[in-house]
Amino acid sequence: MLLLVRRADTAAVIGAALAARAAGAGHRRIAVLLRRPPATVRGWLRRFAVRVEAVRVVFTRWCRALAPDPVLPGPAGSAWADAVAAVGAAAAAFTARFSVEVPVWQVAVTVSAGQLLSPAWHGWVGPG
Repeated sequence: MLLLVRRADTAAVIGAALAARAAGAGHRRIAVLLRRPPATVRGWLRRFAVRVEAVRVVFTRWCRALAPDPVLPGPAGSAWADAVAAVGAAAAAFTARFSVEVPVWQVAVTVSAGQLLSPAWHGWVGPG
């Protein structure tokens, strides 16, 4: 799965926007970098902003479930950065467990059943 529900852009593009925001970039700068309309990027960021804690919890639990001795991310400087770091940690745990490298945002799509930015996804807690 490479797409999120009701999104025309790939999860990799949206994930790049989320990661850039975690690094401190604003929606206009991200829009220029990704060559997307500012309103589109702002929409992604707004949707993700209301669920950063749920994302952090869900992906931290997946990291723990996938790895016998998980390497959990430490504080990344903001709730937003913590959530993005948790997604990366879950993807790293998946790679370590199955010896198959899967793009970070593909793991995010899979764990959220494509609904990471969907109003219907409220952070199903998954394993653990």
